[in-house]
Amino acid sequence: MKKFIIITIILFLILSGGIVYLNKVILPQKIKSLIILGLEKQTGKDVTLKSLEFSLFKGLILRDLVITDNQNVILSTRQANCSIFIWPILKKQIIIPGITLKSPYIFLERRADKSFNLGDFFAPVIPAKKSEFSVSVFKISVSDGNIVFQDDTLAVKFKKELKNIQFNLQLGIPVSVRFNFKGDISANPAVFINASGEYKILNKELSANFTVRNLSTGEFSAYYNNLGQLVSGLVDLDGRINFKGRSLQAYINAKADGLVLAKDKIKAGINSNLQTKINYDLETKTLRYEGLCDISQADISGVEFVGDIKNLRGKFTFNQDSLVAESLKAELLGKSFEIKFGVKDFKIPVLSIDTDLDLSFLPNFLKDKFNFSMIDSATGKAALSVKAHPAGSRAWTVEGNMDIAGASLKLDKQDNLVENISAKLRFNQDGLSWENTKFKYRGIDYQASGALADFNAPSIKLALYSADLSLAGDFDLSGKKINLKQLKGKYLDSQFLISGNIDNADPKPRVDLSGNVNLELNNLNKILDKQYPGIKTMQLSGQVDAQFNLSGTLSDFKNCYLKARLSSNNFSLYGLNTQSLSLDFLQDQRIAKILVMRIGFYDGLIEGSGELNLDTPNPAYQLELKAGGIKLEKLKMDTPLKNKNIAGTLGGQLALNGFSGDLSKLKGAGSFSIGDGKLWELNLLQGAGNLLFAKDLGNITFSECASDFLVKDKFVYTDNLRLKSNIANLTGPLKIGFDNSLEGAMDVEILSEMVPLSGTLKDVSTAIIGKAGKIGVIKLSGTLKDPKHSFKPAVNNIIKGLTDILFGGKK
Repeated sequence: MKKFIIITIILFLILSGGIVYLNKVILPQKIKSLIILGLEKQTGKDVTLKSLEFSLFKGLILRDLVITDNQNVILSTRQANCSIFIWPILKKQIIIPGITLKSPYIFLERRADKSFNLGDFFAPVIPAKKSEFSVSVFKISVSDGNIVFQDDTLAVKFKKELKNIQFNLQLGIPVSVRFNFKGDISANPAVFINASGEYKILNKELSANFTVRNLSTGEFSAYYNNLGQLVSGLVDLDGRINFKGRSLQAYINAKADGLVLAKDKIKAGINSNLQTKINYDLETKTLRYEGLCDISQADISGVEFVGDIKNLRGKFTFNQDSLVAESLKAELLGKSFEIKFGVKDFKIPVLSIDTDLDLSFLPNFLKDKFNFSMIDSATGKAALSVKAHPAGSRAWTVEGNMDIAGASLKLDKQDNLVENISAKLRFNQDGLSWENTKFKYRGIDYQASGALADFNAPSIKLALYSADLSLAGDFDLSGKKINLKQLKGKYLDSQFLISGNIDNADPKPRVDLSGNVNLELNNLNKILDKQYPGIKTMQLSGQVDAQFNLSGTLSDFKNCYLKARLSSNNFSLYGLNTQSLSLDFLQDQRIAKILVMRIGFYDGLIEGSGELNLDTPNPAYQLELKAGGIKLEKLKMDTPLKNKNIAGTLGGQLALNGFSGDLSKLKGAGSFSIGDGKLWELNLLQGAGNLLFAKDLGNITFSECASDFLVKDKFVYTDNLRLKSNIANLTGPLKIGFDNSLEGAMDVEILSEMVPLSGTLKDVSTAIIGKAGKIGVIKLSGTLKDPKHSFKPAVNNIIKGLTDILFGGKK
């Protein structure tokens, strides 16, 4: 035991002395220079080493080791520990199993020729002469190190610093290098990196797995300029990369919170999980990628036509050329629905959206996007397909289709709905068109087609059809003003052509219109039957041509200006036919006037004028008529009296004034006359004739039938009705009520020389009476339709007549 202790002490002293000798003589003078020389040969760089020591526990300790290249520090460390095998030294070999670097600094450079400066460290070693030492290193460990990476291949040098590096490098020279890495990039927040991999030296192939946290998408934007401008935000990455030759491949799983994609005016904020494959060509700087993204929440803004897309969620696929989603849920235009969404080619970027949507969004959408406010509300569903892409100086051009079925619209200032709408609309940034559009309005089925150009200053052309209507329109919209270039159409058998302006700026629209109308009068029975049920009793028929100018607020028609000219060659009212009609009408300052009226009426002419004061609650009016040359024998043919022997030429004049809706205040005066008349078979006179004459009533021709009359208190009065013929004269007062009542008394005067004698009792009596002049009075009562007649004889005249016959008195 004592001997062992002594031997141990002796060995310790020898070892200590050897270490001292090694640290003082061998290492500083021999080994240090060998290490420097070996590193210089291995790296081809300048190497400096401040000191070299040996420790039983740490091995060789190198202090302030610096490797430089043209005064640029490539690698430096305050302290490097390396274990060393002793016995190979005898063979002039220095084998270092491992090197530990504390707080090293490494400069990693990618040169302009696309080679890495550290690649020089692994260049093949020139075989040493037998008298020289060789150095081999198998492992390098780094703690608390920094790496500065610089890429000189880019137009602007790219430089990044990695700190707090923990690094293990296994050198299987000349075959491969394996490594484990941990560090962070200085940023806010800091980027944390973990990586491990292998570099195959002979093949120049790098494969690695990595994990990155809090990576900003802009950190390496120098390598993907277009993508760097497109994407910003923080992502967490897990993946693997493979670098061989000039090709870099990466397989990445990424989680992004608050990621922002921006292209021109489009901006998208995204929270998502992403799986992608990336290929980057270092020579051509070409980046290609593809992947799948699962979006948990995203908002997209800046799509000019569509507007903001909110709360987007779903999955989409993408690559460097496109972005496509088959089923995304989102809020668009204020409504929630499912979208097919994508840009198929970023080189020719076309944003595509396909969805089914609720049409209730339509009024606000058209008003906000296109200043189109003609629709108040909408219901129903539609299939929408939209494509938007940049074009020329405009940021985006938009086009698309909308298929509508079973929809309803309420138009501005209209109470009735447009219902059962089915349509296929095509639209773009400048306008829209529609074909074979079907709908129902006020119970009538319609079909339409047309086009709208320029939403900012809309110009519209349309065609509209129904069973009774065909319509073609061409008009412009300026704000709420409609410039109607032409509205041409046909309703039933009537035709019209209208142009002018409609101003909807005020709640009550104003119009300034002119046009032509060819009106088939019997169409009014269908057009106005609901508002005026009695119109059918007027038996309107024929055609009227009208030219008009209309301006003002239609809801206040009394204050409108209206000038119209009517003409007709075929006009019928209450079964009475005219041969011609011309009428000039003017409404201005609440006064409506018939300036001139001429009616060709059964070979005669009726002329007139009138005026209606609309500025009173109960409008006052006046009317003047003048007639002449009207043939009664032709007029009767269009009346129930056509089989009666009635004839004559009618003329007269009439002036009336009163208040609308109050016949009790109607007043007027006039006169009429009938020449060469045959009137005894009129209901009014036939009873009187039967009292006087036995036969041949219809052959009695009146040389004169005339009267002046007044209109007052719902009656027509005359006190001088005169009917004269070659047989008898009738004169006297007559009163006819507006209710057809009849009251009158006609003096009867027989002309003796013309009294017929045929032997009958009535003929003799007639002859006797006839010789006496005035023979009596005929009383009229009843109604015009059913008149009553009674006769009161003039006794004195009858006695005188008998005396003359019996005693031969003078005639």
